[in-house]
Amino acid sequence: MRIRTITVGACEADVPRAARAARTARQRLEDAGYTVQTLRLALDTTGIDRCADLTTVLRGTEALALDAGFDYVSIGRVANDRLPLLAEALAATDTVFASARIAGRDGTMDPAAVTAAAQVITTLASATPGGFGNLRFAALACVAPGSPFFPASYHSGGEPWLAIGPEAAALAVEAAQEAAGEYATQSVAARTRRFIQHLTARIEAHDMRIRAALQEIADDIYVAGCDWSLAPHPDAPCSIGAAIERVSGAPFGEPGTLAIIRACTDAIRAARVILIGFSGVMLPVLEDAVLAQRNAEERYGWRDLLAFSAVCGTGLDTIPLPGDTFTEQIEGMLAEVAALAGALRKPLTARLMPIPGLRAGDMTAFDFPYFVNTRIMAP
Repeated sequence: MRIRTITVGACEADVPRAARAARTARQRLEDAGYTVQTLRLALDTTGIDRCADLTTVLRGTEALALDAGFDYVSIGRVANDRLPLLAEALAATDTVFASARIAGRDGTMDPAAVTAAAQVITTLASATPGGFGNLRFAALACVAPGSPFFPASYHSGGEPWLAIGPEAAALAVEAAQEAAGEYATQSVAARTRRFIQHLTARIEAHDMRIRAALQEIADDIYVAGCDWSLAPHPDAPCSIGAAIERVSGAPFGEPGTLAIIRACTDAIRAARVILIGFSGVMLPVLEDAVLAQRNAEERYGWRDLLAFSAVCGTGLDTIPLPGDTFTEQIEGMLAEVAALAGALRKPLTARLMPIPGLRAGDMTAFDFPYFVNTRIMAP
């Protein structure tokens, strides 16, 4: 299992201290046998929303983060009145992420934010090559600070913190293979029970190992823990879609899929660890080989993913849409995410990616190592 990110949250004045902690954490985790892919900085938005020139501020923020040794930086939730300027500002950077709060942590939807976020997505699609800039923007509903995963991560002021984002889908693949091997001739229910046991045990073992590795830096920065959401990678050994299919015995999207997704969440929640972030299942269409393949086969749509998110993690993630999707359609999708998050009081996000020049049914053509090309979904 690899570590996707070591993320630190800090105010601007604390960035040097946070950077030292992140570098030390990377060394400790590498010494413990883990591969660490990125260091990320989540900033407090204080000051950003007051500046008249958002593009200048984001460029300065990017330089600050890169000079400190971070690979990516999030400015967090942008105020509604600044959102009309955000697409241009993000397009002028390469490593800056941002978000809009479309529903508060109390579940109340913000209609103005929904409308403004939809416009950001539409504008960003045309302002960046291939609509790729929307990888760095998300609409957040009921999301608390402190998640290690971007674009949802943000700092809410106060003392710095450090959180780990593992690529934990690899643990689900291992657990599914072990359960399938032991219970190959047994019922799906029996296989599922064994899968939950194996996955929970793996999460607990790695959490203990990671916390032991980071024990020495706990005096320097608050170590929040790990978000054990089952984050995938395009490599087959890290496909959450593959793990779900191995347990269910059916292609992703077929009847029974939601039940296994719920089992994945149950395994995470059963682990004797401190739960932070989403603590669920991530289903990013463009970042998982099996999810991309099943989408190309038209086995599920975005509303299926939204239904699945009721029992798992992050909502609608890296959803490839036609380039001519109306802003009003995107607004409707965001409203549904916000409504579900509010009804269930659970964190959900939407990262929607209209691709200029492509229509529903066309294949994407990204040249990006963390994406798997797939079919454009109908809005």
